[in-house]
Amino acid sequence: MINIILIDDHIIVRSGFSQLLALEENIRVVAEFGSVQEARQKLPACKADICIMDISMPDESGLDLLKEMPSGLHCIMLSVNDSAVIIKKALELGAKGYLSKRCNPLELIQAVKTVYAGGIYLMPELMSKLVADKQDLSQTLTKREYQICELLNTGLTAKEIAEKLSLSVKTVYVHRDNAMSKLNVKNNVELANLFRLQE
Repeated sequence: MINIILIDDHIIVRSGFSQLLALEENIRVVAEFGSVQEARQKLPACKADICIMDISMPDESGLDLLKEMPSGLHCIMLSVNDSAVIIKKALELGAKGYLSKRCNPLELIQAVKTVYAGGIYLMPELMSKLVADKQDLSQTLTKREYQICELLNTGLTAKEIAEKLSLSVKTVYVHRDNAMSKLNVKNNVELANLFRLQE
């Protein structure tokens, strides 16, 4: 049995999702919460496998709660906002799935089953957005800037990259700084996060 928790401030959304999930023999909704604060208080007592959570809630963002999820509870984020930036942020924070509120019932069920089996589920149209965003990123940077950023993301130091590409360390730093400026990131960690989903 796959036990589900629903977190959404709209009762009608929770009710609709609950009814859809109840149609599946091996899925049951064990708890529903209407705010991040309520979920934060009551979540530890719930024994569930998957949490389906809205990102936009009146008291706090679902992304804030995502950071605090107990290990073993996998989250599928739900949102009307399907920008590549938000999808990436959710995945970086540990979400195992991302659904648009425009998803059809079959996608909801598929997402639950995929995540329960240990996979990650993104609606095909959202995956297309990430792929398009990857292309935008490679087009924003020069070929050398992109190459250096990818190598930084593998854990190589500027010195190691310089040796590998037969460049001076100073040149590596110049390309890295130019890339960071173009991508509006402040440090190597933010740069790595941006490239993590580009692979």
